[in-house]
Amino acid sequence: MPGWDSFVLVVGGAGGALVGLLFVAISIHAARFSSSVDLRNRAAQTLVVFATLLLASVILAVPSQPDRVVGGEFIALALAVGVVMIALERRASHHAEDAWLSRALQRINPNYPTALGVLLTGGLLVGGLSWAPSVLVPTTCIAIFGGLTSAYLLLTKLSD
Repeated sequence: MPGWDSFVLVVGGAGGALVGLLFVAISIHAARFSSSVDLRNRAAQTLVVFATLLLASVILAVPSQPDRVVGGEFIALALAVGVVMIALERRASHHAEDAWLSRALQRINPNYPTALGVLLTGGLLVGGLSWAPSVLVPTTCIAIFGGLTSAYLLLTKLSD
């Protein structure tokens, strides 16, 4: 999308780096993740949030796409993310541990706000509103802040 090049570079780079950070956190505590279905699913939710940022950047970076096509791609991404998040939430809830960390991850992970922000952006683009990509700015901030908080907790609090 014209005018969004810098945003795409920043968010795409950040999304890729955050995916890497999360894999470091998971690999450091691999034994704990292998024994906890709940924590695996909570970490997977954080991974999906970061991957959503990365994929949204890829969609925006494709040159010469009409806004309505970009909107349709965002809607498809949001629906896929929503389905995956619901599945991960159900699996985590069915194996919920009564641990502080698990409850904290459930509360702070920006699963649904991220999917809803991408969906809203897509719908507005399909509707022909030129300012629709601006919805991605708060969506991205929420996703980065919540995802970083989740990754931090996974990295530092699992050994407690």
